[in-house]
Amino acid sequence: MKRFCRYIRYAGMLFRYALALLIGIFARHTPAYRDLWLFAERGYDAQDNAFFLFQFVRQKHPEIHAAYLIGRECPDYGNIIRLGKAIEPGSFSHYLAFACAKVKISTHIMGYSPHMYLFTKLDSHRLVPGRKVFLQHGILFNHIPTLYYPRIRVNLFVCSAEREYQAILDHYGHPQGVVQPIGLCRYDHLFQEHTEKRQILILPTWRAALRDCSREAFQASAYFHFFDSLLRHPQMAEFLEQYHYTLLAQLHPEMQRFAACFSSVHPRIKIQATNTQNVQQLLLESKLLITDYSSIFFDFAYLGKPLAYYAFDEAYFFATHYQRGYFDLEEDGFGPVCRNPDEVLQFIKERLADNMRVPALYRARAKGFFPPRRTDHCSRTVSAIRALL
Repeated sequence: MKRFCRYIRYAGMLFRYALALLIGIFARHTPAYRDLWLFAERGYDAQDNAFFLFQFVRQKHPEIHAAYLIGRECPDYGNIIRLGKAIEPGSFSHYLAFACAKVKISTHIMGYSPHMYLFTKLDSHRLVPGRKVFLQHGILFNHIPTLYYPRIRVNLFVCSAEREYQAILDHYGHPQGVVQPIGLCRYDHLFQEHTEKRQILILPTWRAALRDCSREAFQASAYFHFFDSLLRHPQMAEFLEQYHYTLLAQLHPEMQRFAACFSSVHPRIKIQATNTQNVQQLLLESKLLITDYSSIFFDFAYLGKPLAYYAFDEAYFFATHYQRGYFDLEEDGFGPVCRNPDEVLQFIKERLADNMRVPALYRARAKGFFPPRRTDHCSRTVSAIRALL
């Protein structure tokens, strides 16, 4: 029955898309859709590279006809409306914009489409017109065969670091000139003037195997056990009190429905289960990061701040979620790899006692990995898109 309902839903989407393509023959010459650049992340947020590029285009290139895909109920909707035009996901205006847009720009593959999976399949058969730009959600360090050509067909695939760029060139098979080492648009704003808090940030990624599980199955998982044990560790509250710090645990969007499973045991520990606070702002205001395998650790290391990897289920993660890529956490990482709560607490204790300085080994690794700092990633991206046209 679920499969039947899914096929009915797909059929409805295909009908609306076919109608949009037909109407689009005429609509693309109207002011609403002429020479449109369509921006998106996932349809419900505006905090990532697509937002920063859209902001840059609206402020520096008002001659570009730009629109952003985001729902009215989304926390970031107001930020888009202040800049320019918003399109409601799933509306017929969305289908028309998708069919007519000269350039489609997203941090996620087909993030600008009515349905990522269905339209990725259509695009593999060359049934999606227009130029397609993959800004990336972060620096790619795992091996992800779903991004191989021709499974995806993009005209611009943005990379940031030399090792990332070479790995994608060597293994992903995209035509010459598609993969370009331009850098992430959000990096233009990482070194803006900001105020740091006495705050430790815990920012784990999600697990594919837990995405659709029950609450009972989630609470029985190692994922829940290890993070809950860390938050409830008696030394955690002790260190926070001693050094007058707070701890913020930000759940991944795919895990936020399980927020009620976690409970804070101390007033200095906060579990955040929504996207109301900008992730980049959290990175800027925090002094130390604990993550597992989230690529957000690249941003934090680029800022020159200390971090640790809480890799309690590394073998399981790379067997069920992503494949190992060119970057090994033990050999290449920008902080220690911790396997249990005690090791994480020891790292936190050492960094607190050392005024949050980054050990020399990890400073050297970061310096060798990242290209020289610059603040023109948005400008370079716009130039690369214009070259496609």
